[in-house]
Amino acid sequence: MPDSNPSLIKTVVLTGAAGRLAQFIRPMLASCAAEVRLCDKVDTEPLFPNERSFSCSLEDSDSVSELLQDATAIVHFAGYPREGDWDVILASNIVPVATLWEEARRARVGRIVYASSNHAVGLYPRSTVLNGTETPKADSRYGISKVFMETVAQYYSDKHCISGFGIRIGHCAEKPTDARMLSHWISPRDLAHMVHLGLTASYQSELVFGVSRNSRSWWNNDRAAELGYCPKDSSDDFYDEVASKTTADPIAEYFQGGSFASFQYENSIP
Repeated sequence: MPDSNPSLIKTVVLTGAAGRLAQFIRPMLASCAAEVRLCDKVDTEPLFPNERSFSCSLEDSDSVSELLQDATAIVHFAGYPREGDWDVILASNIVPVATLWEEARRARVGRIVYASSNHAVGLYPRSTVLNGTETPKADSRYGISKVFMETVAQYYSDKHCISGFGIRIGHCAEKPTDARMLSHWISPRDLAHMVHLGLTASYQSELVFGVSRNSRSWWNNDRAAELGYCPKDSSDDFYDEVASKTTADPIAEYFQGGSFASFQYENSIP
């Protein structure tokens, strides 16, 4: 892909490039960037001529510094994707975030699009419609790590001029597989569209919901629409297939975070 195309982003770094969600956005990144640097702890095979693979631990500031040299933007999708003990969450989701944003500051990277999660607000009841301005209510240690990342992004935006675009991703898959996903599902192409928006829109610091055009959504995503988000898919098309697929766990069914919220939950339901 020729670097002379002025519409191309010069260099995008994709962390967590070997992960499941990264596969949904790599074709889009390859189409809009002159160079895509694939970063993961394991080797990631390039699929497009403008992809380069880097084996890199985000806890290692020297490796991250080398990775970010002359980078234009970062798409941060790395991290431990489930609930875990504190030692796991700290090592995988906290320390790498602090290292990445600090090295981005040193490298003068202009913006970071990052994968937050619905679990940052998973202890809100499903009856509450959120618009992104509410106080976070994490449902797990994993969710706390996402709130930490959102706070770090805001800090580096306010103090160091790194534009941060946080996507509180629901569940991204080819189609919904249970009733909960009727509210928080996002299709792969809608996720790719949202990441592209984060790379190209004009903003300083944003926090939006990663969700498709679902009529049963718990989230008001008007701010994403104002920035240009126009989802193509809807969980409504799968209602008859999944509406009856609920759990027998009343706590999981009450909170937006589902099983993440009910795990080790010791309080009464409000």
